[in-house]
Amino acid sequence: MVELNQAAMAMHNFSEKNEIVGKSSFDFVARKDRDKTKETFQRTLEQGSVKNSEFHLLTKEGQEFLVDLSASVVPDAYGKPSCIVTVIRDITESNKVAETLQESELRFRLAFENAKDAIFWADSETGLITNCNKAAETLLEKDRKEILGQHQSTLHPPQKAEYYANMFKRHVEQKGTVDDEAEVITKSGISKPVHITASVTLVGEKPIIQGIFRDMSERAKAEQKLRESQQKFEGLFRDNPEAAVYVDPEFHILDINPCFEQLFGYNKEEAKGKRLREIIVPEDKLEESNMLDEQAKKGHVHYDTVRRRKDGSLVPVSISAAPITVEDNLIGYIGLYRDFSDLKKTEQQLEESQRHFQTLFDLMVDPVAIVDRKGKVLTVTNKAEEMTGFKKEELVGKNFLSLKFASAKTKAAMMKNLVKRMAGIHMEPYEVEILTKDGRKLPCEINAEAIDYEGKPADMVVFRDMSQRKNLEAKLRVVGTLTRHDARNKLSVVTMNTFLAKKKLADNNEALKHLNEIESAVGEVERIFDFAKTYEMLGMEKLVSTNVEKTVEETVHLFSDLQNVKVVNDCRGLTVQADSLLRQLFYNLIHNSLKHGQKVSQIRVFYRENGKDQLELVYEDNGVGITKGEKEKIFEERYGNRTGHGLYVIKKICEVYGWSIKETGEHGKSAQFTIALPKINTIKK
Repeated sequence: MVELNQAAMAMHNFSEKNEIVGKSSFDFVARKDRDKTKETFQRTLEQGSVKNSEFHLLTKEGQEFLVDLSASVVPDAYGKPSCIVTVIRDITESNKVAETLQESELRFRLAFENAKDAIFWADSETGLITNCNKAAETLLEKDRKEILGQHQSTLHPPQKAEYYANMFKRHVEQKGTVDDEAEVITKSGISKPVHITASVTLVGEKPIIQGIFRDMSERAKAEQKLRESQQKFEGLFRDNPEAAVYVDPEFHILDINPCFEQLFGYNKEEAKGKRLREIIVPEDKLEESNMLDEQAKKGHVHYDTVRRRKDGSLVPVSISAAPITVEDNLIGYIGLYRDFSDLKKTEQQLEESQRHFQTLFDLMVDPVAIVDRKGKVLTVTNKAEEMTGFKKEELVGKNFLSLKFASAKTKAAMMKNLVKRMAGIHMEPYEVEILTKDGRKLPCEINAEAIDYEGKPADMVVFRDMSQRKNLEAKLRVVGTLTRHDARNKLSVVTMNTFLAKKKLADNNEALKHLNEIESAVGEVERIFDFAKTYEMLGMEKLVSTNVEKTVEETVHLFSDLQNVKVVNDCRGLTVQADSLLRQLFYNLIHNSLKHGQKVSQIRVFYRENGKDQLELVYEDNGVGITKGEKEKIFEERYGNRTGHGLYVIKKICEVYGWSIKETGEHGKSAQFTIALPKINTIKK
């Protein structure tokens, strides 16, 4: 370096020229730019000059600064390069300003594009949209190319064009920032509420309107939910069937519902602003009230106590209370008061009813046991001890299947019927055999009913000792059999003498008439004896599996003359629980058809399903049938011609079997008897 001016010395921070003159120019270039400087020096020699090259030079202290360099070759008298003159301009600060501006623009662009709110720029004169961000695309459900160049009015519902045109005009004429509530219309036609913050800004020298649109849809939904929640709260509070009170954090009354007014006698104006303890807490319950207040501050409260009405009377109540918080801030408490005066009365009545039940239970003549649904004996009467010889402590608390008072057969029957009752099937009384502690066998009739015992389902089982009745029945059967036998013998004498008298008085019409009436009366007495014998057998035999098809065939063979009537037996595969009287049932039906059907040519017996739990056994003929007025009467005792016992006996047989029977035929076409029996009583093969 041969020469430099004062400005160059100042840039390098030298005070004397001799500190720099005579030294290589490259010594004052930052190491990172030396190669670049040498290349520029060589290019200057080759080209004669260079312009606007940027280098980092060094100050006297070694600090870097950025310069803009232009260089030219100065030739000598012979045209050869004698030196190079360089002009340098310190551009450190201007470069910093440029970088700052660039960074500022980048930050603005990022903020603009990534803003959560939609931003639109519109030409203040034409109203055309000149720019928008990503949030604007999301808000309108459109691409940027669909938005830019469109008039700002396209942002809003077309039916409100004039309203939004005036709003835009106001934004143009405004000074400062203006807030407005508006709506935008999306590409799919959905209208969304928005909050607009509008302002005039310069882009270059051109004023534009910048609108920041905040989507208020979620806020609107939240506000709607809040309104709905408040309405629900108010509705629940106002219409709550319990007395409700709303208090502030210091337990001053803010509101009460109609039930509170009704229960305690205060209206809202009288109660509002007062503390609960001032109006409904008795003097002797103040300490308790303080305790409940402290508990309420910690969480939910449930407590039974008494409170005072306006007239001074006390009422038993159940108190429930809970704090109300909004965004973790306590705003008050809700208290509910349930009047359980009636509940107290009900409890007293229940206790009294239980005492009455226990008294009646203990006074029952027949032994009684209460058994739960698992077969556990819950309690027994003293009569149970007397009948079986077992003490209560030997029975109560044990499952009846493990007790020794019943045989395996009896236990099986009891368990079977317990299952049926649990299934909702009503069970008629049935007979079992009970074993006493001293080994005696007692025939008993069991009658059981489902009950609630101490709040749980159970069965009350009544045992009736049938020993005396069995002995009496046996005596009656003997008496009945002997009586009928002796009476039939006497009737045979009457019949024989009537026959002989008719022979002697064959020409005496008047006498023959009386003798015929005697024979007819004797016949009726015989039929009464037959009915008595059948009726005496009802319920005497054990029900066993009985083949219905075979029983019908056997019954048909009992008739010596079917009067050319065809019997169709469609009961193949059906087995029911019955006894020998099933044959009598079919006999009486066939006898009725032959006697009263008039034009019967066919009788059919068949069965069919009626729902999943029931089967129907049907007997029908093609005779004249039965009139509507007689359908129910025909099963009454002694209804119809002569004794009328046939259908009455049939009905009684069905009742013993647990069946029901009704006449279902059509008068003039057929007589039809439908017998309903549960499927549990049947077996189909």
